[in-house]
Amino acid sequence: MKHKSSIFLEVLLVLSVITVLGACSNKVTNQKNLKKVYVEGSFSINVDSPRATVGDADYVFVGRVIQKDKTSYKDTVTVETANGGAKEVSTPYSNYKVSVLKNIKGNLKVDSSIPIQKFGGVNKDHTEIVLYEDDQLPEENKTYVFLAYAQDDGSLLISGPNSNKIIGDNSNEATAKNISLYAKKSDVISDYQNAYEHQIETKRDRSISKYDTMKND
Repeated sequence: MKHKSSIFLEVLLVLSVITVLGACSNKVTNQKNLKKVYVEGSFSINVDSPRATVGDADYVFVGRVIQKDKTSYKDTVTVETANGGAKEVSTPYSNYKVSVLKNIKGNLKVDSSIPIQKFGGVNKDHTEIVLYEDDQLPEENKTYVFLAYAQDDGSLLISGPNSNKIIGDNSNEATAKNISLYAKKSDVISDYQNAYEHQIETKRDRSISKYDTMKND
């Protein structure tokens, strides 16, 4: 499935690191012990500008991570290992269930669990974490501003540097009812609200999420 996002035109895995570590077969369950491998990409927008990333995204929302689900693996390629052999390497996509607490751009269902998929995660060998630079994987019971792209099937993809930003250390206490209080004291939320008001919108084909309340009107 082609990702509907003009945020990345080309992705290059850092295969030299993958090759070095590819011979390791030990399973590691504690993600804090895993080495991070960063993905390089060419971008059609300035990924360090909230005005640009908000304008490119289909949905921008404050959401609390309810659950981390299994990781999906796509875009399998065969690479040479350090010992001269070959192995298949797949790109990880982390799956989550989130509760939308506040819409900044778009009209997703609020205060109900919806699935999202995030580019990046633990690789298939459980030896490393694959991520864009300046990116982070969401954690359960924490609240973030998410920038999402609606896919052709109506699902939501979170992809690219700065595509989810945590709103604060006590964000696990945020709910749809009290999110306005967090919005008043959170620089992250106010920055993205301001970015939406002054967004630099890109012209591209867009889809509508199946979780968009306007879709069923």
